[in-house]
Amino acid sequence: MKPREYELFVGDYFRQQGYEIEITPETGDWGVDIFARKSNEKIAIQVKNYGGGTRKINRQMVMELCGAKEYFDCTRAIMVTSGDVMDDAVMVARKLEIDIIYLDGKGNESVSRQRDVDVNSQGLDFDTIWSKYIIPLAGKTLKRENGNENQILEVDWGEVKRITSNGKIGKIKIEIFKYAVNKILKEGFVTRDDINQNYAGRASSGVVLILSQVPFFELMKCPMGLQMVKL
Repeated sequence: MKPREYELFVGDYFRQQGYEIEITPETGDWGVDIFARKSNEKIAIQVKNYGGGTRKINRQMVMELCGAKEYFDCTRAIMVTSGDVMDDAVMVARKLEIDIIYLDGKGNESVSRQRDVDVNSQGLDFDTIWSKYIIPLAGKTLKRENGNENQILEVDWGEVKRITSNGKIGKIKIEIFKYAVNKILKEGFVTRDDINQNYAGRASSGVVLILSQVPFFELMKCPMGLQMVKL
């Protein structure tokens, strides 16, 4: 089935569920292939006919669909695909409340919404990560992508003491690191906004920089934060 044929097929699928369907032009669709409307509901639908190929839905596609949903004032967003979805895309979809539906060319819906991802299959915990990867950072200088540096003076089981990029000495309590690590281990990611909302000191940039030294945590840029690397 060609990509346009698959879009028409997906449109028919939603039409049968009582939605009024608008299929956008093949080019210049601004990130939405189909608009589905019913009562007060307006859904932005992105269609990816990846069945039988090597391409997979990734987190960037999900983030772009989230942006399109907001731009077009939609109430929901759905990614429909005949192919596979990468684990990081599932994590982001869960965070952004975007549904992912697997729909083959015969109308079989074998996977619906966000699949669960076992991001902590290695039995990791905060204490292990803190003692193995964070405490040894004492005395080291950490550099961000923009060249700014943080010098880590001391690390213990109460706080991290550092010299910030503006030359000031600051402390970050261990509790916010524990929150961030446990959220990553449970959900696969944590954003800087999550950290700021849960820490009065608003030291999210420092927390992210320090935790990015853990080899299986990596930076993500949209939204900004950290995510788990599949072990």
